[in-house]
Amino acid sequence: MAPRGPLQATARRARTLFCLPFAGGGASAFSSLQRALTGLQVVALQLPGRENRLAEPPAFTVEEVADQIAPATTSPYALYGHSMGARLAFEVVRELRRRGLPPPARLYVGAAHPPHLRVPLAATADLPDEAFIDQLVRRAGALPELRDEPELRELMLPLLRSDMAWIKRYRYTPEPPLDTPVVAVAGLHDGEVAPPDMLGWARHTAAGFGLRTVRAGHLFVKDAPEELAHLITADQAEQVDGPEADEVHLWLADRPADAKEVLSRYGGTPVAGIAETGGLTLIAVTRDHRAGVALRLTTAAEPVELSELDPGEREQIEDAAEEDRHWLAQRAVTARRALVAGAGRGAPGPFADLGDGGPWQVDGWHVLHLPLHTPRGQAQAAVAVPYGPARPALFTLEGRTG
Repeated sequence: MAPRGPLQATARRARTLFCLPFAGGGASAFSSLQRALTGLQVVALQLPGRENRLAEPPAFTVEEVADQIAPATTSPYALYGHSMGARLAFEVVRELRRRGLPPPARLYVGAAHPPHLRVPLAATADLPDEAFIDQLVRRAGALPELRDEPELRELMLPLLRSDMAWIKRYRYTPEPPLDTPVVAVAGLHDGEVAPPDMLGWARHTAAGFGLRTVRAGHLFVKDAPEELAHLITADQAEQVDGPEADEVHLWLADRPADAKEVLSRYGGTPVAGIAETGGLTLIAVTRDHRAGVALRLTTAAEPVELSELDPGEREQIEDAAEEDRHWLAQRAVTARRALVAGAGRGAPGPFADLGDGGPWQVDGWHVLHLPLHTPRGQAQAAVAVPYGPARPALFTLEGRTG
């Protein structure tokens, strides 16, 4: 089936969207999304130990969840999983594949680290109650009332501990990438799973990958359901809107024809920047402001030209541990190239802390790092935009992603 746009088109346009919740969440977490998403039948699966299944032990298996979805796979369907639910949904899709059942038209994953990486929050699973609750409230958007309401704590703590224990026990087992396109959705204000953290999902699909962002925190499925519904609706319609005033659309193409096809979608919309390396092309499209992009493959053998850096940045690299120097140099050079491309002149500097995950801020510019899994190998990209509301709003890998 020929690629069409950012993700491979499918004749099985989804009619039903199965939803799997975050840790401690129940089916009601998706009630606002159900109301906002009118083009799909939303089926929120209820896991044991919550809401109308409160009397059951709060434990589940991938096989049990797959059993609930299996009868519906004869009709086009998609899956959405949020945080813990994203990792669970991924494993359910693999389980359905092992059973020889039709795959979903899309796998949507929200606010979740890719499955081959550990979940930092899972380390809280064994903390004492007070510390455990404090971490969940501060980092994952759990109800603040958990701190002060004994009845709520008594109800929710066993469920939360069970779910966090499942996340902590989870171990990724390598299998072939999915034949299902994956769309990752990240909250711009999510302090636990930043948008670049979700780029690692690209390596788990051979059918196309996209990253979208929403203006919300970790639990955006509850806090910004209309924005999430809009993204899903546009994706199902294979619709590419021009960027809004505060958006930067980013595309990565692995063939020259792909870049031409991407640009043709935007008509008269200005192109803010293009970067090319090793057969890859990174394109930034904006409407009302500037942006600069840079791209480089990150093979260890490729030299890094430190002469492009500010003396203060070179000093940081020299002072770093030997095993970190190449990585820091790659990030610094890519970021500075993006900054120069955006500013149109010699870029200011230095970047204050090359080890900071970012976004970096310097003299009126944000610089966002994007570690990429591409058909040509691992790559490092950077996009620079002026201070303000501008946000990377669409990131797409054209064609096969790994």
